[in-house]
Amino acid sequence: MSIKNFLQEIDKGLTSPVYLLYADNEYLIEEALSSVRKIIPDADMPFNFSVFDMDSVDGIPTVGEITDTLNTVSFFGSRRYVAVKNLQKISAKEFRKFQTCIANPSPSSVFLMFYAGTLKKEMKERVKGLKTICLDMRENDIPLWVKEKARQKRIAIKDDAVEYLIGVAGDDIGILSSEIEKLASSGKEEIVINDIKEIVEGSRDYSVFDLTNALREKNAEKVFRIYRTLSNTTEPYNLLGAINWQYSKMSMQANDTLRRKACSRAFKILNDADIQIKTSGGAYPMEHLLIRLLRL
Repeated sequence: MSIKNFLQEIDKGLTSPVYLLYADNEYLIEEALSSVRKIIPDADMPFNFSVFDMDSVDGIPTVGEITDTLNTVSFFGSRRYVAVKNLQKISAKEFRKFQTCIANPSPSSVFLMFYAGTLKKEMKERVKGLKTICLDMRENDIPLWVKEKARQKRIAIKDDAVEYLIGVAGDDIGILSSEIEKLASSGKEEIVINDIKEIVEGSRDYSVFDLTNALREKNAEKVFRIYRTLSNTTEPYNLLGAINWQYSKMSMQANDTLRRKACSRAFKILNDADIQIKTSGGAYPMEHLLIRLLRL
């Protein structure tokens, strides 16, 4: 299961009484908790939502405290949501004390256990049969997450704008979340590519559109002038993603064999640059990339 499955569970209202949610990326655990909060009415929040952290610097809660909260009748007839963070810190002996609550869950409570890190074999055995969801995202889950995050902020983002945002900002969830906040504060209800160009890229003298146009024109002086400007405000990996996005669009629009072959060669060059940037292999990978693209 993936983040997509968790978002579906949220949409259904978290119908299972017990969940185990795990992720290597702890930001996604906080995002999941935030999503849970959003389905609880504000009036119920102080009484029917409790978070216990098994790695808290202010004191570790006991299993007894948690199970007592789970078994306490909720206020106003609503469901009680009880979350336990950092489940990986609990011993096997202590975890067994949860077994009664897991085997016979309270009908008025939802028990959410959050585990940071890769789920170990022994933990998998302990939670066999529970609704278990990995929150870490595969690459093809990211667009869905962006759209859901935007929806939570009461904005809609067109599919091509989602692709462009990921191309410009990269696939780091924290950075994408920050960029979505910027878009949400724009006052626009629907976001298109031009909005991302204006809001996310800001008031730069040039954009990646200008860079790819200069590459198509084979204007080396213009390419490097634009690149120098963009490199002051944009990380190489984000620039690479935006250039790749642009060539993807060009490839789809190519109506002759020669152009399609050129785009195919461009993707090979972009992939080489991607490997160089990720592994810090080679000197000046972006400059080398631009020179190779100019020679196409």
